[in-house]
Amino acid sequence: MIGLILSLLVVVLIHEIGHMLMIIVCNKLEKRQLFDFVVTIDWKHVAIVHETFARPSSNLMVALAGPLFPVLCSIVLFLIWKHPMSHQLLFFSLLNTVMLHPACPDGQNITASLKEMKERKR
Repeated sequence: MIGLILSLLVVVLIHEIGHMLMIIVCNKLEKRQLFDFVVTIDWKHVAIVHETFARPSSNLMVALAGPLFPVLCSIVLFLIWKHPMSHQLLFFSLLNTVMLHPACPDGQNITASLKEMKERKR
């Protein structure tokens, strides 16, 4: 049971690290300070708060990075580390892709970015 809880917490941490890494990349591209974001934690949420980027594609990449980075990490770990915990990490990482749904915060950011990209094409 402790292994499951630990796996879930690790996936949440990797999810947020995915957002942070992409924010750092986008900050570099837009010539902002690299670590121009804030980590907020309360009893039921962990979030990375940052200013919206000028390019909607950057906002899209930041939103996608959170749910997809744990999947990438857990697949690599699953392939190189033959341990039961790697199965749990892969399971929770795949479950984490639910965050891509438009009802979830990452999904809402993805939808907003795609709408903005579509409007800019007009």
